[in-house]
Amino acid sequence: MDNPIDMLIDSFQQAKAAGDTNGPFFAMTTLDESGFPMSRTVTVREISAAGIVIYINRVSPKIEQLKLNPAYELLFFWPSQLRQFRVRGSYEIFENEDQRRSWEQKPYAGKLYDLFQVEGLSQSSELPSREAYLETAAEIRAGFPEESRLEMPHELVCLGFQPDYVESWYGDMKDRLHDRRLFRLQNDGNWSEQVLVP
Repeated sequence: MDNPIDMLIDSFQQAKAAGDTNGPFFAMTTLDESGFPMSRTVTVREISAAGIVIYINRVSPKIEQLKLNPAYELLFFWPSQLRQFRVRGSYEIFENEDQRRSWEQKPYAGKLYDLFQVEGLSQSSELPSREAYLETAAEIRAGFPEESRLEMPHELVCLGFQPDYVESWYGDMKDRLHDRRLFRLQNDGNWSEQVLVP
């Protein structure tokens, strides 16, 4: 019996090693307050036996939507390997030192973007124009010069996903007989596996 988390980790590492441009990203779908799906591309920070972790602002629409409806789906696709994974499960919000250390290594522009969401406008809030966005960003840049020591905003947290449903798809372009499987986490901690028609 294959472990789908091991398969996901292995594919993730292979994609990074191959320089796959999709390597560090996945699509995350949540449901908005009206029940409509909202998908966006996010950066994965960690995939391990404990789950999948991203870094996020605690007032992000993603978190607000998860609080309203905990249903989500993550979609990984790595063209270099023709592998896709669809993931569902539970989630948790937490803080750790890994995130702080990672933030310290961020380039100045990336830190400014996080500060913009705290000091300027929160993600997905409406703007009168692109120019207004750039003007606000310039004001924040002036207030936090590059040589200053920037502190990670306390609004930044980790969002961890613990899969209990994983669907894998390994493409085979020679004969189009792709390998598709559905894994479900059972109460005893083991995974069930079902082969599906691709």
